[in-house]
Amino acid sequence: MQPLNIAVVSLKGGIGKSNTSLLLFEAFRHVGKIVRLNDWDGQGTSTKALRSFYPEYESEKAASPEIVIWDTPPSLEHTATAAAVRSADIVLVLTTPAPSDGWTVAETMDFIRGKMKAGAVVRVILNKFRKGTILSRYVDLAQPLAGAEFLRVMIQERECYKQMPVTGWDGLEATAKQEVLEFAVSVASLPRPSLQ
Repeated sequence: MQPLNIAVVSLKGGIGKSNTSLLLFEAFRHVGKIVRLNDWDGQGTSTKALRSFYPEYESEKAASPEIVIWDTPPSLEHTATAAAVRSADIVLVLTTPAPSDGWTVAETMDFIRGKMKAGAVVRVILNKFRKGTILSRYVDLAQPLAGAEFLRVMIQERECYKQMPVTGWDGLEATAKQEVLEFAVSVASLPRPSLQ
């Protein structure tokens, strides 16, 4: 069976693509999946983090993965972003509740639609979300403008997520681990092109 390919994309830097990619990697690994993370972001945050947590990771990359996560550069012009989107069964477009970040979602969606394979699924992910704020209404306001569904499980703003590239899965609070596992399950439950 072909691996499930998940591309994590955003037009802007600082949205949290590498952290989100690492969180997905850790969650899937935590439930026993064989996961490969292709770090194509120039900063190499995901690669550095994985090398520090898992010295054996480089040799494991050769194993047949069940899930491949693509951490892309913060650019739609980069060939790596286009290649990741073309390979993806699921494209996750990251944004934050800041309206200025949301403006880039429509542009990103236009780019994705011109590259993704038939049947691939796109979801917008609201990252760095704070419950109870005025911006918590952002999803309902922004979804029609984005032209794609938002994933209903959002990644909240948590200090432990910021530290995660250094602390790994064990550094996450219990509530954060639960949120990340729910996020991973909701992503993995999306339909795949091969099943449609």
